[in-house]
Amino acid sequence: MSNLLHRLRAFLSGGRPASFAVSPASLAVMGRQIASTQDVEYDCDDVYRLLDQLVEAIERGEDEAPWIPLIRAHLERCPDCQAEFIALLRAIKPSQA
Repeated sequence: MSNLLHRLRAFLSGGRPASFAVSPASLAVMGRQIASTQDVEYDCDDVYRLLDQLVEAIERGEDEAPWIPLIRAHLERCPDCQAEFIALLRAIKPSQA
């Protein structure tokens, strides 16, 4: 992990001494996020566009569509989209969320 942190620190500084301080904890978080990236990922716009369909699929018990894991993976990393998802669940079925 320290090698990854060293390489990430060097990359962020452009190979020159960093003009800003990045804590080891922040670098560790970024390293984990980079390591968990997938070949195909949805961004916030993609998720926002499909969120209502996800909630409806969950309501029908049909949450096995191929695009759903991509949304779930994004929701695990994005607190803003996760909050929107929870709000939609509450709006459709208040006792669900």
